[in-house]
Amino acid sequence: MTDRTKLLVHLRRLSNLFEGAFRNGPDGTLEGKYAEEHPAFIHHSCAFYLAGCLAYLEGEDGSSSWEKPSAYHSDFDSFVSNHPSHPTRSKESFESRGINKATMNALACIRNAVVHHAGDLAKNRNTNCVTIVQAANIPGVNLAGTMVNLDAPFLGFVRLAALAVRYYHGDY
Repeated sequence: MTDRTKLLVHLRRLSNLFEGAFRNGPDGTLEGKYAEEHPAFIHHSCAFYLAGCLAYLEGEDGSSSWEKPSAYHSDFDSFVSNHPSHPTRSKESFESRGINKATMNALACIRNAVVHHAGDLAKNRNTNCVTIVQAANIPGVNLAGTMVNLDAPFLGFVRLAALAVRYYHGDY
């Protein structure tokens, strides 16, 4: 069995690597061609990170594991509302940051759109995805009609959402 703590630390380290590249450009500069491609770089980095996090969660506990009871808790939303913030790392709880079943479903809609439909939520099988994503109001998610574009704050939200689901399933 792998050391789960290392996995969770690596989730943060990957997030920090992307955030550093967002601030400083992929090669340490935001000048020239990198300045022009910077928004697309951020969008694609966020999309890849989201796809990887959700794939990992699916591999651990199946698809939409936040919709299913865990071995330790009967409902994800109840778990999130009762999970205290960490006393030294953050004063905010998962709940105060907006993590719940609805936002997890919005993340799944976003993942499907960016991975399979060039960011067009209207092309997803779930025809309610535009409404779901709008209602979720996730930081760093920008909609232009049915097209989704991701910005830097999205990355941190995805990391915390993935942690919340893993904690829900007993991975501390």
